Parts: sequence; C-alpha cells; structure tokens
Amino acid sequence: MKQLKTFSDRGVHVLGSFIFGLPSDRADTFDATHDLAQRAGLTFAQFVMLTPFPGTVDFEKWEKAQGDDVPAVEGIPLTRYWLIPAYKRPKMFMPHPNMNSEELRERTQRVWDRFYSLASVWKRSRCAPNLRARLAFVFISKLYRQLYASTGIATDSARRNRASAWARWLAVPCRKLFQAHPMPELQIPRPAAAAQELFQVIQ
Repeated sequence: MKQLKTFSDRGVHVLGSFIFGLPSDRADTFDATHDLAQRAGLTFAQFVMLTPFPGTVDFEKWEKAQGDDVPAVEGIPLTRYWLIPAYKRPKMFMPHPNMNSEELRERTQRVWDRFYSLASVWKRSRCAPNLRARLAFVFISKLYRQLYASTGIATDSARRNRASAWARWLAVPCRKLFQAHPMPELQIPRPAAAAQELFQVIQ
C-alpha cells in the first residue's frame, strides 16, 4: 500500500483491480478491500467476481471438476458460459465455501457503491487541476461505475436496461466537458494531394 500511495503522491494515477470469490474470501474481505483501495490513494478501482477464463489454470481445474454432468442454460453447457446470453449468464461459476452467488454479488456491488459514492469520488477529484476537470472526473467516475458495476453485475435484464440508460445519460455531460473548441484552420490533406507532395519532395 505504501508503494501505491507513493504513486498517488507523485501525480501518477493508478487503477486498481480486485477479484472477489477466492476460496480465502470471507464476509469481512469486502470492507477490508474497500478500505485498502481508499488508503492506497487509488484514482480508480474495479471489483470483479472470479471468472474462470479459457486458457487459465482456474478454467482447466473448474472444467475438470464439472465432469460429465455439466449444468446447462438453454442447452448451452456452463463450461461454455460465454455463449450464454449475458442477462441469463450466472455471476458465479466456481462454488465458494462460505458464500452463495447472490451473497457474493451483493457484497461486490456494495463495494462498488461505497468506492464510487459521490462524496468519495469528489474527494478523489482533487487530483484534477480545476473545477471543470473535477466535474469531468466525477462524471467519468460515475459512468465507469455504471458500465462496469451495474451492467456487469446486474442479475436481470430490467436492472441491466436501467443501468444502460443511466450510462447513456451520464455520457452526455461527459462528452460536453471533453468537447474542444472548433479548429477550422486545421485541415486534413486529401490522400492524393498528400501523396503528390511527398513525391515532389522525394524528387
């Protein structure tokens, strides 16, 4: 944590990524992870649920553990979960010794909500140089949270649709804050003209 705080103190922004769902995780792991992310001075953070990706050791162990009796969703085996529609795809694939899927999802969502609360985001926005930049930081943080937390962790299509609508709404002020003034004097040369000029230079 000391090293991460050093980055923050020197103006280097860090996005931390944390995985929940490891066998060693307990109920207090979530609060401890959130507190660590805050104390380390992370500018952004993402909190994801353990997913066995193809080609990894975790996936091979998980697929082997399923044996021949693999659960299916709409005829698609769970070991090929990426083919299952997102709104019907389970959020947890590897059974956890202490928590079920819904408990893990809710606790993960709660960490997102705490880290990206308005008060917390506004405090971190002090890294921006002026008020306009701080506002942009707040909107980007909220948009990031909506895209990754709400649309990614939501358990049903209604929640996902609401999260997507919020993300679209937040994108509007973000775009305006990052919009630059027109630059009419900046011209993009036609490819043919540019090639002709280059040919003349070579000659």
